[in-house]
This record gives sequence, structure tokens and C-alpha cells, in this order.
Amino acid sequence: MVEKAEGIVNPTSTRKLDLVIFGASGDLARRKVLPAIGAVAPRGRVQVLGAGRSDLTRESFQRLVGETTGSQELAADAEWVRLDYASADSYSGLRTALSGRQAVYYLATPPSTFGPILSALAGSRLTHRGDGSRIVVEKPLGEDAASARELDRQLDVLFEESQVYRIDHYLAKDTVQNILAFRFSNSLFEPVWNRSMVQSIQITAAEELDVGRRAGYYDHFGAVRDMIQNHVLQILSLVTMEPPATFDPADIRKAKMQLLRAVAPLDPAAAVRGQYAGYTDTEGVAQGSRRETFAAAEVRIVNWRWEGVPIFVRTGKTLRRRMTEAVIRLKDAPHLSLAGRAEPGIPTLVFIRIQPQEGILVRIGAKRPGARFEMVPAGLKLEYRDLTPSPLPDAYENVFNEVLHGGHTVFPGPREIERSWEIVDPLLRGWEESGRPLPYARGSWGPTEADSLVAARGGRWINSGEEPGT
Repeated sequence: MVEKAEGIVNPTSTRKLDLVIFGASGDLARRKVLPAIGAVAPRGRVQVLGAGRSDLTRESFQRLVGETTGSQELAADAEWVRLDYASADSYSGLRTALSGRQAVYYLATPPSTFGPILSALAGSRLTHRGDGSRIVVEKPLGEDAASARELDRQLDVLFEESQVYRIDHYLAKDTVQNILAFRFSNSLFEPVWNRSMVQSIQITAAEELDVGRRAGYYDHFGAVRDMIQNHVLQILSLVTMEPPATFDPADIRKAKMQLLRAVAPLDPAAAVRGQYAGYTDTEGVAQGSRRETFAAAEVRIVNWRWEGVPIFVRTGKTLRRRMTEAVIRLKDAPHLSLAGRAEPGIPTLVFIRIQPQEGILVRIGAKRPGARFEMVPAGLKLEYRDLTPSPLPDAYENVFNEVLHGGHTVFPGPREIERSWEIVDPLLRGWEESGRPLPYARGSWGPTEADSLVAARGGRWINSGEEPGT
């Protein structure tokens, strides 16, 4: 990645950057944050400062940093500061450790701690607007539109917008960013990417695993807040937005925001919620919980390009297999006729695979080899792993590259996040007033009512790997 002049890490400077990770001993930091830092942090130029409530010693935190980053250099410089997130007085140790250097504050903590940490940072005067520091906050950013706006108000007190990085790690995946390249750099597809030629759009974000150790978090937030409000709507906006004026982050945000304004709030009558068998027996789940572990909904985009096109999204736990993908079905060509016999058409499908098997697959119809004229499905495939001899970078590595070098391409803006909440809030309110989620078996594709949701619009769920030719 080309280092930007405005970046917080300057290639000619010997000045160190302090990376303060709130919740550095937690699961997110161990699995994602610290390994990504080890992959991209300039050696000798970043000092990791862990801050949290755990009673760690400096030596035990250094061992943790060494094990997770694979860098003994980062580990040797690492420091641990014990503090109470909500008490500004307890931040004096952090002030001493920082010694006035530039800092990135990373909140790898539960969303309920964001407000107290921001208030304590303000009270301890560790940062202020325009001071060159930066803050990184993880999704979910709020629980509804009102709380998202309150979080933005708190961030605005301490930081200019250019200092704030709101993580939706799906946006940092190379495969998600390549949606823009696929759509707007290939004249083969852009002319047909509209209601005249597209019959339907589907987006699936499926997981095989159950809630596991995230039960407490998940039972509070559920599938819509965890996935649809952020990851799924961001993918939808990239798949369906108008061309941006440039690939500058500001223009991409404008194009996404324009699209999200055209998305009608989700209607509970056109949605299905489910809960996998055995969910309420999980430790950390409230007895009799009605929290959804599966959600499917029809999405209406009310604009010239997509008016009338059926669009469906779904996400869930313990589904048949792990996959995240967008499927665009083009309208059928007229059927061929040969020797008085009608030859059935084969739907043209475009699969944008986010994970796994990252890439793009176009399913078309082709003639089967032989004397008879018989149509069969065939695939034209691009696999991203074939474009580079190196492994695809982890999304969190892309996140930290952007933070360290001053980019905002992979981060949604505040109005995008608030608008996404406005889209899902009516659905969440409607479900709070209704009965229990529909049960579904582990290893299925969710409640059968989700199939009926799509069938009502003349379609069916389409999964790559389960369609001939994919």
C-alpha cells in the first residue's frame, strides 16, 4: 500500500506511535487485533499499550503480545496499564505511559463501554479535536439510530471526523473492495446492472458455528444488529449504488449514502426471524430468550435503477455452510427452438463470493459437446487467490494499514451508520412486539418460511456450489 503524506506513520520519521488498545487482553484483541498489528506495524515505530481492567503484569502482557503478533520487538516495548474504563482519575497511568506522543486509541471492548471510555478520555484530557490522535471503534456502533447518533455526538466532542475510524471489517476484505472494480471497470457488466436486465438480487451471510463464547453479546444484539445493519447493508450498497465520481473515499461514501437513502425501512411483514434448536440451552443466553439467530428480509430500493427488482438478504448461525456472497440473477433470454422443440433457457447468475473461495463466478448456458443441441450450465470463474502468489491479507490487516496511513476507504461514515439503523429499526421494533422466533434445525438453511418469503416474489434462494455449473 502506498503511504499517504497525511499518514500518522511517516517513513522518514523515527518518532514512535503509541497504539492504545482498550480491552487488549480480551478475545477480539487476541484473535484479530494483535495478530494484524504484528503483520503490518513498522518495526520499532509502534509501541503497544494495553489498557483494561484485568490485573495483568507488564511481563504477562508482553508474553501475550509476543505470542499473538509473532514479534518479540513489539513485545519488548509493550506496556500494560490497569484502569477503570469509566474513571478519568484512573487514566493517570496511561498519561504517564504515553509521554505526549501521538496515539491511536483502539476500543476492542463491548459497545456498552464506548460511552464511559470516551467520557473518561475527555475528563483526563488525553486527547482533543485536531491533536493528531485517532480513535478506532468496532461495530455494532449503537443499538438503534438514537444511540448511534449519541455515540457520534460523543466522538465529535473529542475528535474531528478525519480522526475517527468506524470499523466494519467486511469493508476491509479485498473481495468486498473488488466489487467496485468488478462493477465499474468492466464495460461488459455495467450496462446490464439495472432493473431492465436484473431479475433479482440476493445477499447471504451464513455461518456454520453457533454463538459459542459470544453468547452474552449475541443474546443482547441478535442477527439483525450483528450482521444486517452493518455487513449486509454495506455489501448491498456496494452492489447497487450509482457510480462514484472518483474512487476517492469521500466520493464512495457519497454514493453509498445516496443508495441507503433509497432503501425503504424493513417491513416485519416481509421478513422472517428464526432461532436454532438448542440456543436457549447455551450458557450466557437468557432463559426463554426470543433473540433471533437467523433473519431474512425483502429489501426495497426505491430509485430509478432498481425499482421493482426483488432483493432479499439473510444471515444466520448454524446454517448448512459458511459463506458470504451476493447473487445477481439476470433476466432470462428468450428460449431457443430447434426442430420444433423448445430448449429451456439456463438462468445467467453472477456470484460475488466474499468468503470463502473468494472471487467472482458467472454461470451461463453453453451447448453440451456432441451431436445434439443441448444446453447445459457452465461457469466462468475468477478466483482472487490466483491473482497473487501471496495469501490474501486478513481484513484487520487492511484496517490497520488504513489507520496507520490515514486512509478512510474501508470505513463507513457516520451518516451511513445512522441511516442503516433507520432501515432496520422498524423491523426490530416489530419483532419486539411479536411472538417467538421460528425454530430451525442446525445444519439447515433456516426456517422454511424464509423459502416462502422468496417464493412469494416468484423466486428461490440461490447458493453457489449447489447450482449446476457453480
